[in-house]
Amino acid sequence: MTDVAEIVAAVRSDVRAKLLDLLDEVAGRKVLLFDSSIMRPLDLVVSLGDLKDHGVQQWYKLENQPVTTDCAQMIFLVRSERVDLVDMIAKQIHADEREAKDRLYLVVLIPEKTEHCKQRLAEHNVKANVRITGCAIHHFPSDKDVLSMETPRMFQRLHCENDVSGPYYAALGIMSLQEKFGTIATVHAIGYAGKIVVDTIQRLRKEQNAGQSKKKGDSTNQQPGVPPVAPMMNGAAAMRRKEENVASGNPALSVNTEAAEKEKGAISEMVIIDRRVDLFSVLCSQFTYQALIDFAYGIQNNSIDVSSAAWYKGKERNSSAASGASGASGATVRFSEDALFQEIRDLRIDKLGPLLQEKARAIQQTYSEKDNVKSASEMMEYIPKFKNAQSAHPLLEVYINLAHDLNEKIQSEEYRQLLKLEDEITAQSGSSSNTLDFVQAMMDDQKPFHEALRLLCLHSLVNNGIKKQQLESLKTAFKQSYGFEHTLTLENMEGAGLLRQQGPGKSGWGSIKRQFNLFVEDGTDQDVSYAYSGYAPLSVRLVQMTRSQPKGWIAVKDALSLLHGPAQELQQPAVREQDPRKPQLVLVCFLGGVTYGEIAALRRLAQLEEGRRRFLIVTSEYINPKKLFESMRCEAVLNLPPLDATKTAASGEARRGFGGFWPTAR
Repeated sequence: MTDVAEIVAAVRSDVRAKLLDLLDEVAGRKVLLFDSSIMRPLDLVVSLGDLKDHGVQQWYKLENQPVTTDCAQMIFLVRSERVDLVDMIAKQIHADEREAKDRLYLVVLIPEKTEHCKQRLAEHNVKANVRITGCAIHHFPSDKDVLSMETPRMFQRLHCENDVSGPYYAALGIMSLQEKFGTIATVHAIGYAGKIVVDTIQRLRKEQNAGQSKKKGDSTNQQPGVPPVAPMMNGAAAMRRKEENVASGNPALSVNTEAAEKEKGAISEMVIIDRRVDLFSVLCSQFTYQALIDFAYGIQNNSIDVSSAAWYKGKERNSSAASGASGASGATVRFSEDALFQEIRDLRIDKLGPLLQEKARAIQQTYSEKDNVKSASEMMEYIPKFKNAQSAHPLLEVYINLAHDLNEKIQSEEYRQLLKLEDEITAQSGSSSNTLDFVQAMMDDQKPFHEALRLLCLHSLVNNGIKKQQLESLKTAFKQSYGFEHTLTLENMEGAGLLRQQGPGKSGWGSIKRQFNLFVEDGTDQDVSYAYSGYAPLSVRLVQMTRSQPKGWIAVKDALSLLHGPAQELQQPAVREQDPRKPQLVLVCFLGGVTYGEIAALRRLAQLEEGRRRFLIVTSEYINPKKLFESMRCEAVLNLPPLDATKTAASGEARRGFGGFWPTAR
């Protein structure tokens, strides 16, 4: 039985191999220009040393300003959906042409080559100077049980702009996983994005089957006497990747691809969830350690910047006074490879203190054992323990400082007041006008805009909207406090269903709470609600119901009808039947982002089910309230250059003539 970690490791090995093979296609020295959205995720797959070993002399973030380099070969690595970056590619090529630089250009579109990008290049008259190719990289491993597409703003693009490219690429990624690990027998999907993914998967499967039938029918075209050539599973590229994996210190990766090919039917079930179905879990407060770190610092690619933290500034001042030098070299904290963080990340903040104290005492105990070492053999045994304690000490100190800082934030009077208001909203126990007055006061005080919008949108979702007069007043106050540019932000929020005018009929929130058992009174650790301090994420309840109900989602049709978007279940022809006695591997796909609280709740669900199911999480991105509302902004529109008023007026006069200016003749 393939484990979740083995699948993630196989995907990492595959992504790394594809990228390095791509670099090897361009022999010699080269410069690499990255799309900013994939620059950091690639750090989790390849190192700078890997890039240098494969001929990359320089690498830059792709920006509007052309780079200057003496390399004769330039590779652009961009996402297929980022058509706007094609303009930057053209600008770079035109700048080189003006300086009479003769280069080889390779544009790599992830995950596939598109006609739109090719046409955009043709419009800039640079198509003939570049080679365009696709690279089927769909997922970036960001944790032992999480694969991220790293496609920000999918939720906004789909539900505000009706751009279906995000769900389409998600479907391509799922098809890629099925090619490696076998067809997923049972598929549950809910929401508009989920329907697009399921429809796309079905269409792609039909096209594949039709293509295979055509190939079988064309066997007569084969040259007589010449047998078909099978792909070389042990070819030069495959052997080189195995050698590199062994050299990297992880020989297990060298067999991951072969294991993936042999292990078909590894994933038994898939649940696809459109973020719009469950916006509550983004807007409600989370209390696990990792979720609170994301709330306070913002986690980016398994790392945070603590340079603005008061405890870090004090530490820097002390070290500067001692050494006479200062710097920000320790301001970035990385979590990806740390075993201690993986142990504590899903704990509630109130459970964290005793464990960290125990770890600190264990390190001090190791240090104190030095005085008892007397013989050479005892020293040989002690040195590894000492080195482990010495390496763990700095990170443990950081984790303790972070926990102390987070605890101060959630114990503050301001945070407690916001939490009390959130509880009143979800319980529908407080006065609606008092809640909205409080939100307007936050706007007037110019609190961070996402904090005010979080409570406003939660109130709107729970109460089936906001009365017209109150809504218009709040929108006016918001624009007066935060700027006219947020007019488009508010329009996007209404388009995405986050904010709306109250319509006829009563709120369905009470029925949703009851049908899905979203609130657990005692807040026990023996429920997925522990991550939110009493609120069970709706998305996780949906996953739980595929097993807890005798007939899965079919048994809760009435409950599912209360949620946004269609719910469907699909049975696909599996390679082999699953053994019900063995643990089942379930892929949970979040379209529009997943919170760290939901991830912690899914991990707890696996424990509560006593290992009968294990969860592989696939997401378009990691999300929190700040990221959600930042994605609603339309800065790209506001940054467009102003129209030339004289040219516009001239073209208008030419179009109208005098007859358009003078009053109509009688």
